[in-house]
Amino acid sequence: MAHDNLSFEPEGAPEEMGRLRFMAQATVALGGIVGLGLAIPFATALWPKSELLNANKGWSDITPDEFNSLKASIDKPVKIHFTKKNLQDGYLVSDQDYYVWGIHMNPDEEQQFRAQRPDLFSGGGQVDFPVVTMGFTMFSSVCPHLQCKFAWDDGLKAFLCPCHGSQFSKIGTHMKKPDGSYIGPAPRGLDPIPFREQSGVAQVEWVKYFANVPYRLIVSYS
Repeated sequence: MAHDNLSFEPEGAPEEMGRLRFMAQATVALGGIVGLGLAIPFATALWPKSELLNANKGWSDITPDEFNSLKASIDKPVKIHFTKKNLQDGYLVSDQDYYVWGIHMNPDEEQQFRAQRPDLFSGGGQVDFPVVTMGFTMFSSVCPHLQCKFAWDDGLKAFLCPCHGSQFSKIGTHMKKPDGSYIGPAPRGLDPIPFREQSGVAQVEWVKYFANVPYRLIVSYS
């Protein structure tokens, strides 16, 4: 027997489909709320607590010999070693050896530094200390990508990270290829370290930043 309409829709189908759509939308909405609820504590956990940040704050002296080497260097960075006292609950836990890279700049180089690294001077780069002091800048010794230790390469005339190949100029700019793409995966240029001269003694303060993000967030002083 022929039928004028070959489609078949059971009685009550529109209401049933409406209920299914409502349930699906409610499930998606609930999942979004749950996801947001999980994301907020996770993001909060990443943000360092002030008491943890303050626990290991402190300046470390640079030896006169190494500071004199830095003052005499005009063509390449100088590796600066120092010892840091790490504390826990007010008690000395360990003395650890660290190093940073010191840069000595003349006025023209400092002007170039400020022009090429505006992220360190614009006020929006999470750097709340002077980046240049008396013509000197100190860079963290860890790559901002995944915190491997990089080194100065005399052949390249640049800093080179051995883990993933990121290259940085003497003033810490993430270097580019001729086609304009960056050399290596680092998300930003080299990170600065606080430096000062106190009562005739040069001092640095070790700072550790959050890795593999384009902004700077201090997560520890140890």
